[in-house]
Amino acid sequence: MIKIRGNSTEEKINAIEKILNRFQRKLHNTVIGVMPPVPIMFSAKTIDSDGEIFSFLIPAKGVITSMCLYIKEFNNEKETVRFKASIEGPAGGTYATIETRKNLTIGNLNLDVTAGDLLVLSTPTPNAISGVWLAFLYQMGIKDCGQEKFLADELERLLIREGEDSTLHPEEPGA
Repeated sequence: MIKIRGNSTEEKINAIEKILNRFQRKLHNTVIGVMPPVPIMFSAKTIDSDGEIFSFLIPAKGVITSMCLYIKEFNNEKETVRFKASIEGPAGGTYATIETRKNLTIGNLNLDVTAGDLLVLSTPTPNAISGVWLAFLYQMGIKDCGQEKFLADELERLLIREGEDSTLHPEEPGA
């Protein structure tokens, strides 16, 4: 049993506020917001003679985190193919080099980008391969993401409601 101290009403209210503040600190709820990266995908059956395979204009500050590169066919079985993933922009540029003989290459790039940068994937030997598929993950900075504020219990109710809405309820045949 909690005893409320104080002689006057004001002292009792102050004592209750202290008790509630202590309980609030003990009932700390943590909510984790997940911002999934944006997948960007592209394919090319042939590569232009200048070697450029793909270019993408970056709309907001963020990071190109990882990539997946699939090559359908190597035209020279012994030659390693080099790719250059470069960021070109007003503030300068940076790049990562990928060399492979595998049909499927998965790796981390971790290239910082800003709005207006151009991500370019190219190869100095465009005739060495045919059929290229590229996918990469673009993680936007938190400033450019949509934001909503929820109390922990509101968020829980929202997630439960969305889980119920996304459940498929197929109709029974003949119902």
